[in-house]
Amino acid sequence: MLALDGVEVVYNRVALVLKGVSLQVAEGSVVALLGGNGAGKTTTLKAVSGLLAAERGEVTRGQISWQGEAIARLTPPQIVGRGVVQVLEGRRVFEHLSCEDNLLVGAHTAGGPRAGRQALQMVFDYFPRLAERRKQRAGYLSGGEQQMLAIGRALMARPKAMLLDEPSLGLAPVLVDEIFEIVARLNREEGVTVLIVEQNAEAALAIAHHGYVMEDGRIVLEGPAAELAQNQDVAEFYLGLSGVGDKRSYRDLKTYRRRKRWLG
Repeated sequence: MLALDGVEVVYNRVALVLKGVSLQVAEGSVVALLGGNGAGKTTTLKAVSGLLAAERGEVTRGQISWQGEAIARLTPPQIVGRGVVQVLEGRRVFEHLSCEDNLLVGAHTAGGPRAGRQALQMVFDYFPRLAERRKQRAGYLSGGEQQMLAIGRALMARPKAMLLDEPSLGLAPVLVDEIFEIVARLNREEGVTVLIVEQNAEAALAIAHHGYVMEDGRIVLEGPAAELAQNQDVAEFYLGLSGVGDKRSYRDLKTYRRRKRWLG
């Protein structure tokens, strides 16, 4: 459904951030894109959703395709119109609008008032707390409720695919579990394809079918989510420390392990 092939992204015509990224997201799947701060995960999502131009970024090489169509040169509204919606990091709600009005903002592509009402009811079915707080200003919601609101607003467009950027950021573990379970339900019950960017590898891989690990603008590892969850190198990479407390990168770990096997 979604494919990136050798994508390079440059900011301000100088800074090369993505360095030949290739990945695929199958229809009806959940794919996790993992990596530390600065790995290029958010840039990857913005390359897909068309938001790079707002930050003086551009795709300079490679191709991004959605259902067989090249979309790297499309505008964000055109991409949303094709069924791809991004939920930005940091929740980004309209604080002075009510919860319900925040959701209705996302309904302008839903297909008319009736479709908008149906989408609103679907969101309230998945997020009962939003129904309880529908008239409350979004700025007074908790962090977890604001994250639910941001995801709910994206759902109002009835997307075929959602790009989720760090949905667990700043949330208590119990809320992280709740939100990830809802994302998994949306995938199972509504057929929404999901590409999720996360530093919380354990939570993301628990609901994903496939995963990719990014470092320094490159994909350094990929595989079925269940296998990545059991991968010792991935676990050590996410801990970020070696046994003696030194910072290590994923590539450092792989080089070390190859050298150890060779010395045998």
